[in-house]
Amino acid sequence: MLLTVVVYFRGRAKRREAGRPVSIGQTITFLLGMLCFVIALQSPLEPLSEHFLFFHQIEHILMRGLGPLLLILSMPLAPLLQGLPKIIRHSVLTPIIRNKPVQWLYKFLGHPAIASILFIATLLIWQIPSLHNRALANQSLHNWMHFTMILTGFFFWWLICDPRQNTSRIPFGMRIVILWLVTIPNTIIGAMITLKRDQIYAAYDVLDGRLAIEIMLDQQLGGIMIWGPGGMMGLIGTAVVFFLWTRKDRKLRYAK
Repeated sequence: MLLTVVVYFRGRAKRREAGRPVSIGQTITFLLGMLCFVIALQSPLEPLSEHFLFFHQIEHILMRGLGPLLLILSMPLAPLLQGLPKIIRHSVLTPIIRNKPVQWLYKFLGHPAIASILFIATLLIWQIPSLHNRALANQSLHNWMHFTMILTGFFFWWLICDPRQNTSRIPFGMRIVILWLVTIPNTIIGAMITLKRDQIYAAYDVLDGRLAIEIMLDQQLGGIMIWGPGGMMGLIGTAVVFFLWTRKDRKLRYAK
């Protein structure tokens, strides 16, 4: 993550020299997005998430919701590409981009229906108790959980919050419809976990009672995180889409 930030600022400096500067707003948004991943994966939140469902769900919101959304809004691709050494761009990146299977996979994962289904599927599938418990006991499976959530998060929020004017894949109205459709199963699973009277995930031990919190309270708080803040991502996404929509209309009026 530190290397990514270094590459970004190297590319940002190059774009400023070329007369195509990256705005302060974009830079701040990029840094906030990276901060979400630092908090999720490199702070005390990470080890705590292995003992508390509540902290685990905060981690998931940061890595599949807020982090990808902020990074996409910052439009970091140009400075990141220019920040890479030329030999890496030409010898590594170009062959990957031109690879036909990679192109097919990108188009498949970026399809509006596929991106939306996979985004909500990664939440629902990883909440299956047997799979969830196994992931907490197996670091490789846990890493795979995080990887799939981050990957589908980026593809989904790129679909919803693509700030470009003419090359976005779906109109703004459809983005809002997709957001609210995705929020429905998110709300249902959060409510089910919150209202469940029995322990669902046996892997959580709330540090064997060393903190003044009961396992069932932790489970309820974890469900509330999915139900409330997880659902609030839909409202945040809607606000972003409306902002992009009105900005586009304003530019069209000025053009006339």
